[in-house]
Amino acid sequence: MEDFPIEIPPIAAKAQAIADRGQWKLSSEPRTGALLRTLAASKPGGRILEVGCGLGVGSGWILAGMDEDARLIGLEVHAKIANICRDLLAVDSRAEVITTDATKWLEEYTGPPFDMIFVDTTDAKFNRRDVLLAHMAPGALLIGDDLLPNDTWTEQHPERVDRFRNEIVTEPDLVVTLMDWASGLMVGTYRKAG
Repeated sequence: MEDFPIEIPPIAAKAQAIADRGQWKLSSEPRTGALLRTLAASKPGGRILEVGCGLGVGSGWILAGMDEDARLIGLEVHAKIANICRDLLAVDSRAEVITTDATKWLEEYTGPPFDMIFVDTTDAKFNRRDVLLAHMAPGALLIGDDLLPNDTWTEQHPERVDRFRNEIVTEPDLVVTLMDWASGLMVGTYRKAG
């Protein structure tokens, strides 16, 4: 069975073309994107956060699943990359891209909680889940990717991923499923323990 998505959203396709030209290898792969689109569709009117939006490939997939009342905030630390993403997403008023260190932004954020968070950065995913969980609404989804080996991994990354996979399934405030599919995924639903 072929599980590659039949239709690629236009914004995701444009972002991927930019990534390919620049040899940027950190974008969400299409099956991950298709899952993001599906999960975003489950949050009508939702507030969605993408932590590490890169060039906007994942953002394009998320926007394709969102309804007209949903909103997406993307965080990206690299100014040049954030500007490319911001320019690409400017065609969609539901999206906002903020150039910032995601962990610092999350530590200072005082707005309403999020209904879905896609985390695609090392620090927030592997070391500071507390700043993600602090901003999740009841029933919110937390999605992480890149949990299967690939050629972008550093020497330290396998240990981080192993630790993450062992810890995340025991996180008391999340109901988690790990999937050795696509780039390696984690999907969790926020349910406060007790």
